[in-house]
Amino acid sequence: MQKKTLSAIVAVLAVAVIAVAGFYFKKQKGGGETISTAYDLSSKAGALPDGWYVNSYEDQYQVYGDESGVVTLHSDIADDLRLCKKVTVQEGSLYVLTGYIATEGVANGRGASLSIDNYSLDKSCVYTQGLQGDNDFTETKLYFETKPGQTEIILALRLGGYSEASSGTVRFKDVSLRSGTADEGRYQLLEAWGGSSNDDDDDAFRDEEHYKSFFAVIVWAAVLSGVLLIFGIYRNRKLLTGRTLPEKGYWGGFAFIVVVGLLLRLILCALYRGHDSDMGCFIGWGQDIARNGTQQFYWAAGHDWYDYPPGYMLFLGGYSAVLNLFRVDTGTVLGIFLYMLPAIAADLFLSLLLMSFARKQRINNAGALILGGLVFLNPALLFLTGAWGQIDSILTLWLVVSFLLLLDPKPGTVDRNRVLSGAVFGLAVMTKWQALTFGPVYAMTHLFLVRWGEKEAGKDLRDTVLSALAAFAVILLISLPFKSDQGLFWFVDRFMTASAHYDYATVEAYNYFAFCGANWKRAGEYILPNVLTFKQFGTVAILLAILCGFMTILRRRQAQKRLDSTLSEDKGFLFLAASLTMALIFTFGHYMHERYVVPILVMLLFAYAFYKDRRLLLIALLFTVTTFLNEMMAQYVVSNAAMSIVRGGREHNTVLRFWSGAEVLVCLSFGFVVVDMLHDLRGKLGLFLDREEEKGPSKLYSFIEEGLEK
Repeated sequence: MQKKTLSAIVAVLAVAVIAVAGFYFKKQKGGGETISTAYDLSSKAGALPDGWYVNSYEDQYQVYGDESGVVTLHSDIADDLRLCKKVTVQEGSLYVLTGYIATEGVANGRGASLSIDNYSLDKSCVYTQGLQGDNDFTETKLYFETKPGQTEIILALRLGGYSEASSGTVRFKDVSLRSGTADEGRYQLLEAWGGSSNDDDDDAFRDEEHYKSFFAVIVWAAVLSGVLLIFGIYRNRKLLTGRTLPEKGYWGGFAFIVVVGLLLRLILCALYRGHDSDMGCFIGWGQDIARNGTQQFYWAAGHDWYDYPPGYMLFLGGYSAVLNLFRVDTGTVLGIFLYMLPAIAADLFLSLLLMSFARKQRINNAGALILGGLVFLNPALLFLTGAWGQIDSILTLWLVVSFLLLLDPKPGTVDRNRVLSGAVFGLAVMTKWQALTFGPVYAMTHLFLVRWGEKEAGKDLRDTVLSALAAFAVILLISLPFKSDQGLFWFVDRFMTASAHYDYATVEAYNYFAFCGANWKRAGEYILPNVLTFKQFGTVAILLAILCGFMTILRRRQAQKRLDSTLSEDKGFLFLAASLTMALIFTFGHYMHERYVVPILVMLLFAYAFYKDRRLLLIALLFTVTTFLNEMMAQYVVSNAAMSIVRGGREHNTVLRFWSGAEVLVCLSFGFVVVDMLHDLRGKLGLFLDREEEKGPSKLYSFIEEGLEK
């Protein structure tokens, strides 16, 4: 059987090598053909020019054109007001956007400018230097360069900017776009936006060594965390868990973990103040709902890119209303930290759940406390909830609670826990759409828990149907406040729109596609020339990942039947199957972001607590290291001014490819571990037993163990 497993791994690696070779040797696209387009801005009085549309953060504005070809943007309050048009361009090409701008009473923020506002497409944005005050029509030129993979841009005639809102009146005329030449001006690369412009580019480039030095610090921080986790926790796990710890010491230790974890997150919040665009969105969305309610939240002008599900939006609105009662200033570190607090609380609850679960699996107090610390003091979770401010911990909490309820049946007329599990899973879907990737394995578990062929099968099947109805009811009820005059299932279209916003092979995620050099590459590009696109490859990989999850559950069920026991007695199989499925999807699927791997870090610890297979602990720690670096690097190159210097450079590409390759190896190793566990029928497959005492690991892991011990 080990030979078959080895053959499967070799086959996967062979496919990877072929795909990488295909990517590197594919024909590169040319620089693009010369274009020159003058845009007709004329319109009937008070109307918009054909093909142009408005984006705005505020509702109190005026945008209109006239028959002479002059368009006017006016706002009495500070706003980022844009008249936009999407156009097709050639990747890797130079362009010049030209227009005449007149201003009247423009104040605050960036002022009036020409801009490429690709933030909704690929997070890139560039401006001309803003005009303030009163100015006659002034010729303005924006020199920009598209990067590989960029075939669409959004032209924006603009009053204000991101975090630089302005008020006043601005007029535009004679707007045109043409191909540029290298000697015309200083071209801005359409990289992910960090807030720089022509007037501060010189300062950014003078700081190049500083930014690259900080880049190196991030890498070494991840390496140090790996050393501490693997050689501090993993290598010394027997020494640590072998200690006797009284109940008072147990809770005293947990209190210490909580205090340290909160302090570290507060320090990270003060240093980073959250991911600039993400935290701005969360605070802005919450304040919008608190002021204006939910009915028009998704449907107001300029809100078409609001892509988070209504569950988290509903919570944000209520939470913002509470913070407003206490007059919390969202511009301070405390205000930002309070918006991070719900995700931090989710980390805390996950830690408590894992500790309780571990003690039920006969892990002593010291071991349970260490596992709790590996959640609340986990470097990846510390950074995600403390520095970034993302909410994947909340998603993970709902998924874990749903799994625990499903695996803890309550006998009675109706299995209340199974029905409640479905309701919580529906809440997870309404928190982040990524919960749907766990849906197939979760649904298959429901079906495998039905005792087919026995008298209880009808009751089990009924409870499963009730669980599905509970999930659907929660999804529907949460969506109703946002429905407005849309159809009952409006959220389905919103989900499809959200998934299309990031049509890339991978978005700053350390995985197989990043290893192939496809970071921010369009999903429709070829990984094998004229044979297979990234999207097609990713789709097949996702289907195979789901199949692997199914097979994991099936083999566990078969083993339980041989042992004449029920599958519900195995409290770890769902965590194991879900972790494997998501690990494979993240590593080989498309549309992945760096945060999608976060639930695995926690679920693997639940699986380890049940099976006590030390290899699962090692895999969890390795995933923690790759995810920690991935998160730090993603925030640095996307939201920091250093992105114009570091991102896409030699150092960034080298680190990205090396650590992406490491993540792929960790994922394949995880698959090897699961296969080995499923074929180990000795000792009830480790059920309630410690594999370290019952059966040694495979030769491969024995070799790794010896290396770590040395």
